[in-house]
Amino acid sequence: MFANPWGLLGLLSLPAIVGIHLYHRRFPPLVIAGAHLWGAEVDVREAGRRRDRLPITATLLLELLAALVLSLALARPTFGGNDAVHHLVVVLDDSASMSARPPGGSTFRDRAVAELADRAAGLGRDAVFTLLLTGKRGVLGGSAISWNEAQQELAGWRPSAPGHDFAPAWDYAARIAEQTGGTLLFLTDHPPSADVPVPEKMETIAVGESLENVAITAARWNYDSATAQGRVFLRASNLGLQSADVAIIGRAKEQIVFERRETIAAGSAIPLELDVPGGLGELRIDLRAVSDGLPLDDSATLIEPKVRLVTIAVTLPADDPARPLIDRALAGVPDVQAGPADAAQLLIGPAGELPPSRGDLWWLGIGPIDRGEEARKNASHLAGGYLIEKQHPLLAGVGFTNEIWAGAQPVDLDLYPLIRAGEHVLLGRLQGTATTAYLLNIDLEASHLPRTPNWPVLMSNMVELRRDALPGLRRWNYRVGEPLQFRAPAAAPATGGVSSPGEAAGDGAARPPLRLVEGSRTTPLAVEADGMIVVERLDRPGVREIRAGDALVDRFAVNFFDPAESTLTRLRSEQVPPSAEPPPPTLRPDDPFTWLLIGGVILILLAIFLDWAVLRPRSLRAA
Repeated sequence: MFANPWGLLGLLSLPAIVGIHLYHRRFPPLVIAGAHLWGAEVDVREAGRRRDRLPITATLLLELLAALVLSLALARPTFGGNDAVHHLVVVLDDSASMSARPPGGSTFRDRAVAELADRAAGLGRDAVFTLLLTGKRGVLGGSAISWNEAQQELAGWRPSAPGHDFAPAWDYAARIAEQTGGTLLFLTDHPPSADVPVPEKMETIAVGESLENVAITAARWNYDSATAQGRVFLRASNLGLQSADVAIIGRAKEQIVFERRETIAAGSAIPLELDVPGGLGELRIDLRAVSDGLPLDDSATLIEPKVRLVTIAVTLPADDPARPLIDRALAGVPDVQAGPADAAQLLIGPAGELPPSRGDLWWLGIGPIDRGEEARKNASHLAGGYLIEKQHPLLAGVGFTNEIWAGAQPVDLDLYPLIRAGEHVLLGRLQGTATTAYLLNIDLEASHLPRTPNWPVLMSNMVELRRDALPGLRRWNYRVGEPLQFRAPAAAPATGGVSSPGEAAGDGAARPPLRLVEGSRTTPLAVEADGMIVVERLDRPGVREIRAGDALVDRFAVNFFDPAESTLTRLRSEQVPPSAEPPPPTLRPDDPFTWLLIGGVILILLAIFLDWAVLRPRSLRAA
């Protein structure tokens, strides 16, 4: 077999050399006395050429041998497939369970790498590898890389993904193997179940074993601004087959904040609620047990939540009967403060006085729209038959049956209806304004709504929606795999130069862009035209920082909470051969050098003919 078959074109030089030697005639110098007497016959020209008997000389044999050796060297012959280039397409299980470690042993990740190294050693030094990770991380390194390059990439591989589907990685790897004639290998800690369809040419090697494990499967930190105290909610789970004695320790700045010791039965979990003082900033929770296979789920880092106050201004007249109804509903909503109308983030006022169009303002208009005596007398009183936009977050937890909604009036405004009865829009969102504006088209005092549990729920939903729309993070603690979504701080420029809602007017100077920082890894954050920032997936645990230039904007934590992935009792070792015979290994031609080789062969032929042209027989001259 030949790695570069084009090099065999050099064998054309062999018949060329033989042909040259058949017609190549040389005459030895002939010394003639008295050549001056010859006159015009001094120059004797040969009448023509004739073919001689092939002279078997050392020159001929050496020229033939040199041409043969050079042609074979260009063609790169291989014998018995020993130098065949294998392309091994490897799918690596990137699940967090691959980081589990049996007592006194190596991690399953290390076992998989060792298995791959053994496989690479038997494929030859020219073997190439394509490494794919399951989940969202894709190709590890480049395609068809050498084993030395693959080792460098594998050194930085740290499996930590929550449970996910392997099928996309399998399908992609099977396409690569089909296109390149490569073989397909899947390295994991447990073989796929029999009912899961896998590529028929894929070999599976599982390197896991059943392990005991305890894990923190949920953690949350709430902060009460009224008492300046925090409360941590925690769930510790025993995902093994034996009961476990665990120690749960919470630390802030290396100081122990709480410590609990519990015994958790096999296959069960215990919830914990722990009070912590305010102002800690960051809390690390560690879980310790004698039998524990996966360190990744033994700790959680929580960032202390910040208070996001909503400034509310109620501009209804002080003697308006609806005023105390609104104040009473707002009294049960935490983290709100009263403020002037020009500084309010939520403005509650008469429905007949539309708000200014301002991107950072929310408005709730309270009816009746027309407060005149005649208009109130002609208003409609409705009972039941309400059509409700139940998917809207403002109406979450709100249900209406036969409550009386009094004082509904005709509306000539562009309203998107959220609650309606017949032709009357009772609650709707105002269109055509930059303000997020809602209108409640009823006479609040005459209606049953303020006397039902729906009223405080409706007002609480309004405030919480407004709070979620404030610039900055909404939450500070996330789970691996969750998306991150928040409104950009006022200092961040929006993509395309569109100002974010709530952005203060500046002097036009460029503001530093926002970026997400995780250790040495930095990711720029794109601000949409509406001021929102979306990170589709938080893919690994750790504390992240949001920075504008070098200035710290905020911090948040991502933790690994996945009980299914933390269950290690299902893991085992097994080798599953492919259900179909993989293709034989193929040679890798030196494609980038093919035309150079052809050019080299042409140059060899030209050199041979030039040699013949220079040394061809000449007319005899007198000595």
